[in-house]
Amino acid sequence: MGDNPSRTPKVQEYYDLSCNYLESAKISLKNELFEPAMFTAIHALELALKAALLTKTADAWKTHNIGGQFGKYFRKEIGDENCRRINMILSKYNLPRYPSEAALDSEDVEKDIEFIQNVIEQHIVHLL
Repeated sequence: MGDNPSRTPKVQEYYDLSCNYLESAKISLKNELFEPAMFTAIHALELALKAALLTKTADAWKTHNIGGQFGKYFRKEIGDENCRRINMILSKYNLPRYPSEAALDSEDVEKDIEFIQNVIEQHIVHLL
């Protein structure tokens, strides 16, 4: 999935790893492991965004919060609403990583993973 001969190896590696993390997230979700599913899905989204960004700039981001940079380059292609949702999901980065009093809502996790899958498989793939 997603092989394009014009992609640089680094872009392809980021995209492929993103797809692997997405698959892992779906497996965790199926097993009702909501925190690992969400964390892994966020990481899949982050890697996919970085793959797209690498098509525009050689910068390598060490940060997890790259939604703003992604929006700067791809807002026209992705749309305002999708960019907002991407930023909202990325802002949840620490929620599934640590114990807290507020458990993740399983329906929200499922909706977020579905959105992330759509972004990766329907949008990012066409930006690369």
